[in-house]
Amino acid sequence: MLRHTLVEQLRFTSASYPDRPAVQVVGGQELTYAAALDRTLALATAIRERGDGSPVAILLRNGPDAVLALLACQLAGVPALPVNGALTASEVDYVLADSSAGLLLHGPEFVDLVAALARRRVTVSTADLPAAQPWDAFQPSAPGDPFVIGYTSGTTGFPKGAIYDGAGMYVQYLRWAVHFGLTAESTLLTAGPMFHNSYGGLSILALALGATNRVLTAFHPATACAELEQRCTFAFLVPSMLTQVLERWRATGTAMTSLRCLLSSGAAVDPAQLDAAFDAFPAAAITEAYGWSEGGWVTHETKRRGAVVPQSVGHPMVGADVALFDADGVRCGPGETGEIGVCNVTPFLGYVNPASTAETSADGRYLLSGDVGRFTEDGRLLVVDRKKDIIVTGGENVASGEVERVLTAHPAVREVAVVGRRDARWGEAVTAVVVTESEVDAAVLRAHCRERLAAYKVPKEIEFVAALPRNSMGKVQKFLLREPAR
Repeated sequence: MLRHTLVEQLRFTSASYPDRPAVQVVGGQELTYAAALDRTLALATAIRERGDGSPVAILLRNGPDAVLALLACQLAGVPALPVNGALTASEVDYVLADSSAGLLLHGPEFVDLVAALARRRVTVSTADLPAAQPWDAFQPSAPGDPFVIGYTSGTTGFPKGAIYDGAGMYVQYLRWAVHFGLTAESTLLTAGPMFHNSYGGLSILALALGATNRVLTAFHPATACAELEQRCTFAFLVPSMLTQVLERWRATGTAMTSLRCLLSSGAAVDPAQLDAAFDAFPAAAITEAYGWSEGGWVTHETKRRGAVVPQSVGHPMVGADVALFDADGVRCGPGETGEIGVCNVTPFLGYVNPASTAETSADGRYLLSGDVGRFTEDGRLLVVDRKKDIIVTGGENVASGEVERVLTAHPAVREVAVVGRRDARWGEAVTAVVVTESEVDAAVLRAHCRERLAAYKVPKEIEFVAALPRNSMGKVQKFLLREPAR
């Protein structure tokens, strides 16, 4: 069992590198490691004074507090619950109620959203923190205690709260350091939202290592390119971000020579985009990782120019036993195709709702991904299909059932099927195929969705049909809807 927690590692790192930049918001706030530890103590003081021991919801935009608040929760002895700031008030209400979160820690920019929540809650603004108490005044969580609760896109139409312990995440982050080549001398570009396990986790790893984290408050291709040209040595870009960066590179012709490792993940990368990346980042290893929220990244591959294998996401990472399973949960034989599962060196603790946990395991040990794959003869994993009804758009996961539930609530909608259609910029575009009860305009339905769903979940396209295609058992054949109607 691990002896140390991630917040203790921040304390060690701040002692080693007190004056080194820890978190720098591009064009804004900057904290040294000594200042980052002081800020963590102030956040933990507020959490301990106002909280009741239940999970603490964190509603913050990208910046130092977005990562330090997670560690502050661990110092205060409670689980952290990062909340997507793009959600509507009703979506946030559901997450807070489902997780039994007590305290809501938020940035001042979210005061209107907090005021719109259905239930009054104990809240603390990061603009108004109490004086920090010393380290010895706290009783931190043990390494094996719940550390973070991350809400994933549930296929039934409601998100599910996945629980991760401190020891498990510590080991996961160290695995990333090994495979991505991250050290204390690295400078990371955090280009995406830090409430995500990926960007938030990489930010925690940077603090653990003593690296410098350059944070974008929002993704802008020109700003990202400037960082990759001049400062940052590592960047994780989802395919939609990579597309925009490469568009900018083609327009300017300026190679991004500072970068040493590019990581892409979140959706399949077009081999042509990977080929362009070799020219855009001449000093960088071009890599891809595969994983999912509950399992974390479990495979990794450094691409070779002229030898890119479509759908390949590489070999299993250290400590990840990746296997394939058939429809009955039986492990597949060599050359067979099946659902991807992983038995990690540290286990997944399950969901807030225990009934959901049993649905994600096979053989009592393996955590299932909802993706279908097969192995090549040389041991690389190919991701060939998606079993779960999840749409990946711009790096965000959207549960089609959630969008269908909202659309079906409109009186003019008789039935609907939501699918992802291929899109050059977003990877997949959320598309609703609708059978109406009465006449309605697509703009009206989109407005209905915008009131109830985060913007990235709102259908980019709405198509009206007389009937949905069904098989002999009456099940909607969504595979027929993933291409536009001819």
